[in-house]
Amino acid sequence: MSDHAEKKKEEKPAEGGEHGGEAKKKGGIGALLTKLPVLLGGAMAIEAVVMLVGFKILAGGPKAADAAVVLDDKTASAEHGAAKGEEKAEGGHEAPAKSEHEAPAKAEGGREAAPAKAEGGHEAPAAEGHGEAKGAEAEAAPVDPKKQIEIMVVEFRAPNKIGGKTFLYDVSMYAVTKARNKTQVETAFKERGALIKDRVRTIIAQSDPDKLGGGAEPGLETLRRQVRYQLEQIVGEGLIDEVLVPRCIPFRTDF
Repeated sequence: MSDHAEKKKEEKPAEGGEHGGEAKKKGGIGALLTKLPVLLGGAMAIEAVVMLVGFKILAGGPKAADAAVVLDDKTASAEHGAAKGEEKAEGGHEAPAKSEHEAPAKAEGGREAAPAKAEGGHEAPAAEGHGEAKGAEAEAAPVDPKKQIEIMVVEFRAPNKIGGKTFLYDVSMYAVTKARNKTQVETAFKERGALIKDRVRTIIAQSDPDKLGGGAEPGLETLRRQVRYQLEQIVGEGLIDEVLVPRCIPFRTDF
C-alpha cells in the first residue's frame, strides 16, 4: 500500500510539469505571432521614410520657375494670338498668309498705308501716283488772267515836317494788278525796291499833313493817286490798277 501511494505521488508532479511546459511553450508562440504584424508595419514605415528621403536627395528639390521665361512664354502666346487675329479678314475667314519677301506699302513719314477697301470689305486696287496726280491737277488748273491780286509795295516809316511840326508816318501800301501781270510786277518791285521807297517817302514829305492824317481826305485819295503814278513810271503803264493804303498812322516826334 505504501509503495503504491508513493508511485502515484511521483507520477503526479511529473505529469503536472509536462503540462506546464507545454503551456509555457504555447504562450510564447502566441505572443510572438501577435507582435509580428506590429514589427512588420514598423519596418515598412521605416523603409518608406528612407525611400522618400532618398528620392528627395536624388531629385534635388523642385526648381523655381524663371520669371523671365514665364513672361517670354506669355508674350509669345499673346503675339501669336494677335497675329492670328490680324490674319482673319472680315466675315470670319482667314486671310492668306503673306510671303516673307512681301513688304507692306508705306505712306509718307514711314507709316504703313492701310489698303483702300471698297464696299463689301474687299480691297480696292490702289491708284498709282494719286497724290502726285492731285498736285499736278492743282498746278495745271487754269488761272483767270483777269483776276486781281494784291502785291505789297512798301512797309516803312516816312517823315513829314510841313507846318512846322515833325510827324513820322507809319505806312503800309499794296498794289492791285491782274494775275497775268503778277510775275512782271513782283520782279520790278524786287529789282527797284529802293527807288520805290524813295518815291513814296518824297510824296509823304511833300504832302499836306491834314490830307495824310485823314482829316481832309479820309480815303487818302491824293496819296494813292500820286503813288500809283510813280509805280507806273517804274513798272510800266497799265500794270497797276489801284493802290491800297491799309495803314497810315502819324506819330509826333518834336515834343
